[in-house]
Amino acid sequence: MSIWYRLQVSQNQHGLYALAYRMLGCQLEAEDVVQDTFIKLWQHKESGGKFEKAWLYKVTRNQCLDIIRRRKLANEYQMAQAVGCNVSPSATDVVLNDELSGEIGRAINQLDEPYQSLLVMREVNGLSYQVLADALDLSLSQTKVYLHRARKQLKESLEKTYA
Repeated sequence: MSIWYRLQVSQNQHGLYALAYRMLGCQLEAEDVVQDTFIKLWQHKESGGKFEKAWLYKVTRNQCLDIIRRRKLANEYQMAQAVGCNVSPSATDVVLNDELSGEIGRAINQLDEPYQSLLVMREVNGLSYQVLADALDLSLSQTKVYLHRARKQLKESLEKTYA
């Protein structure tokens, strides 16, 4: 295993896990997604592909969206509950664990895509606007507008909760 690869894993694994867990609400699935992402990174680099941090987040997000689609199609909600995964919309809290962060997490989970991904990647993982744009195949201005809308929707949702 190359030093470059180990460095990418150590620098990005926590942020990718936070995104996957926030989207999926299941520790086991999030860990699998991150592992698969790093396998794809290895294969991508071996094939001569150009690496960008945004690429990792794009792969992770797309894998999560695939899992969510499969859940909906196959009604995997009950199966996931049976193996101990909390896949309810209220699955939250990778970073913070107080009541407010739980409410914020629930409100984020209720947002549509790409708003949910944008908020997690920007506010939790601290990614730059350009990395967000590249990861979601958006222009820089679209990214800023969507992030603004996501924050506005989040604020409105939280105001309803605490009104």
